[in-house]
Amino acid sequence: MTATHLAVERPPDAGEALVRAPLYIGQVRCDPPVILAPMAAVTNPPFRILCRELGAGLVVTEMISARGLAEGSRRSLEMLDVRPSERPVCVQVFGADADDLARAAVVVERAGADMIDINMGCPMKKVVKSGHGAALLREPRKVFEVVQAMTRAVSIPVTAKIRAGWEESNAVDVARAIEDAGGAAVTIHARTRGAMFEGHPDLGEIAALKAAVSIPVIGNGDVRDVASAREMLALTGCDAVMVARGCMGYPWIFRELAASLRGEVIPSAPTLDERRGLLLRHIDLYVETYGERITCLQIRKHLLWYFRDTPGERVIKERMEGLWLIAQVKGAVDEALGACMAPGLRFARGLDSHPNRRQLPRAQG
Repeated sequence: MTATHLAVERPPDAGEALVRAPLYIGQVRCDPPVILAPMAAVTNPPFRILCRELGAGLVVTEMISARGLAEGSRRSLEMLDVRPSERPVCVQVFGADADDLARAAVVVERAGADMIDINMGCPMKKVVKSGHGAALLREPRKVFEVVQAMTRAVSIPVTAKIRAGWEESNAVDVARAIEDAGGAAVTIHARTRGAMFEGHPDLGEIAALKAAVSIPVIGNGDVRDVASAREMLALTGCDAVMVARGCMGYPWIFRELAASLRGEVIPSAPTLDERRGLLLRHIDLYVETYGERITCLQIRKHLLWYFRDTPGERVIKERMEGLWLIAQVKGAVDEALGACMAPGLRFARGLDSHPNRRQLPRAQG
């Protein structure tokens, strides 16, 4: 099915109010209806906690192998690290075997997650060649079978994240299979698998899906600020928006979206002092979770995102190879912030216009 209509005739003005009530997915309350997307090597516990503190109504883990969870893989179980401070939290899994997915759902529920989501949108070759991710879009009957197996295994809500289709749109057929199998909600990234992450998402696909099913529909694709979130909500009627690349380097997007959807004054962009406080908290959460060595390696990409297109980015790049102690990392942050004190300097937001976008981690579907 190809969407041919939108919910309204024009996008909302940048300052136009668009208040939304909390969203309930099963018994899970998502307030505000703004969700952190699953992103490989990004949405780990430190980043999820920050996004919840800044206003995300729900956060989702990076995708975890269902078979790994079912078989007790050490790596998979380490990734299944959910904290009380980030709830409500949804764990995303990938797989195609109904038994593996049902067993994984039980493990996830026992770990204390509020929801479980199955990835049906990841377009990467290494994922789809095994029949996982977006490959499931080609078999709505199989979608029904795996979702039904999961919903029968657990009491927490089971959801799915899909794309518009493989090459041609069949999102409505897939979403109806999810709903018929007992799925509690569906998230749609409004591009086909063939489109990967190029071009603009087709908001008409989201609108058509919202009209076709009764379960909540969450819109995903290029939500990078208040204006783009309002446009998606107004034009599609979707129940919530999911933010992916738009929060990488700018998690403050969640406090802006939270205020907007509650009809409150949208906060100003963070000051240098606020940026410093959040960066240092991000580093400290990383150390608490992974220790100094891993933090010094993995935090580098986040620092580049935080300082992208500013004089601070050059500082981080110049210091990159010497960041082996937390004191060195924090020193580089202060040096980079000092380089950004020029009057009128503006920080970049989101990653859609980043010149190295093709080299950056992708949202999972």
